[in-house]
Amino acid sequence: MAFAREAEATAPPGSLLSTLPLIVWYEHRDTRADPDELLEPYLLDMVDAALADVAAAPPDHPDAASVRHLLAYFLTRQRRHDEALQQFRLVDGYVNAAPWRYYDDPAAVYCLWRNRAVKGARRG
Repeated sequence: MAFAREAEATAPPGSLLSTLPLIVWYEHRDTRADPDELLEPYLLDMVDAALADVAAAPPDHPDAASVRHLLAYFLTRQRRHDEALQQFRLVDGYVNAAPWRYYDDPAAVYCLWRNRAVKGARRG
């Protein structure tokens, strides 16, 4: 995590290196995390930093879609459904990105989380 934070801190806006701490968190904490941990200020800040970074990135950045998939997942888990839905709309149709690719049926898991975002957005 220290390396990821250092890389993020020195990276220019739009580099998408702000996603490194999220990736580290996901790969080391996600399956063991209490749902309330997703709402901790430090994790909200990491997601907000990644949102700002992807907004500053050129539209054709080769990693933009991967970042948006990860953001869609985190935003849904943080109950920020409208923001998650925006990310899902920008990448809909492609499911071979983290976190979906870690599952046996990436398309089914992607659809599950996208549907959660849709339902949450309707309630809000």
